[in-house]
Amino acid sequence: MPAVRLRARLTARGAGLLLAGVLLLVAAYWERQVIILVPAALCFAVVLLGAWWAIGAVGAVRLALPGVLEEWQAASLRIVGDRRHAGATWSTWMPGPEHSVLLDGEFDREGGAEVDLGGHPRGRWRLAPVDVVVLDPFRVMRSTRTVDPLASLVVGPEVLRLGPASLRSTREDGRPALSRMADSVDAMVREWRTGDPQRRVHWRQSAKRGQLMVRQEANPAHDDDVVVVDTASAAGCDREAQDRLARAACSLIRALAGGERPVIVRETGEPSIARADWRDLQAALAAFASMEATAPEVPRPREGIPSYVIALEEAAPEPWTLPPGSTLWLVARRDAPPVRVPPGSRVRIHRWIDRVGPVRELS
Repeated sequence: MPAVRLRARLTARGAGLLLAGVLLLVAAYWERQVIILVPAALCFAVVLLGAWWAIGAVGAVRLALPGVLEEWQAASLRIVGDRRHAGATWSTWMPGPEHSVLLDGEFDREGGAEVDLGGHPRGRWRLAPVDVVVLDPFRVMRSTRTVDPLASLVVGPEVLRLGPASLRSTREDGRPALSRMADSVDAMVREWRTGDPQRRVHWRQSAKRGQLMVRQEANPAHDDDVVVVDTASAAGCDREAQDRLARAACSLIRALAGGERPVIVRETGEPSIARADWRDLQAALAAFASMEATAPEVPRPREGIPSYVIALEEAAPEPWTLPPGSTLWLVARRDAPPVRVPPGSRVRIHRWIDRVGPVRELS
């Protein structure tokens, strides 16, 4: 519920009538003339009626808040009153990092007003209180009601449409699909780890690679699409870079949410993306409105399941060790030159160009 604060004061005309009433009252007492009390009572009655009218009229004002928007989408705030507010004035401040732009205007004949808040970058911007100033028909009382919406303008990233052909399927017949950059043998082996039995050593691949390799255990089927947003590597990047990361991640998640499998979103940095029903556009925008790239206090181990990994191209690490079937999306600037992918990464990579979408696969 919005918070409401009322202030009322006399206008110059109201103060004059009140003073005239007091003087007439004194004169009636001094001259012992009862008839003088009639104009005195009229002066007081006009002031009281003006106060009753102005306070009652201002109390009927309500605010219609904008919903969750995409970045730079035009936002508007609706101030709704009744016909008694025709000609009344309103004022508020433009939401944003700094309230530096004053907005004001008058109510229309129907007692309403449309406040153009403009477009905003991704984030949650506090809506400033709205001051509504009303004068009674006698112009003797000015009432100001401050209505604080106690809400924020929620702006999520721009969501780009991705067709099914643009997505990398991580399953084939219920099992994780293998990377197109790895052959069937590569997908069945991994580096030797302490504790691996000698019987699992793949001697031919070990001789080929120059290090011990063991046969990979069969990966279980997964019923979820896992999306990993690399917020840890983006920590320290400017706002524009983080917005690019949020834009790409939200677009990809929304495209995946249209399928039959649930979508699970994880971060490599400190958690900042709220849980949401990713099929709901408003919920997805609100979840990414507060995304902040922050490095974790303790590095998190990567899980060995196929996933969609989304990272900033300029902040991405050189080597990538992702499970077979994973897809790495590199979020690039418009003017970014092509990058070379290390041959040992063995993951399918899409290069995302801001506001254009995935345009080619690197090799």
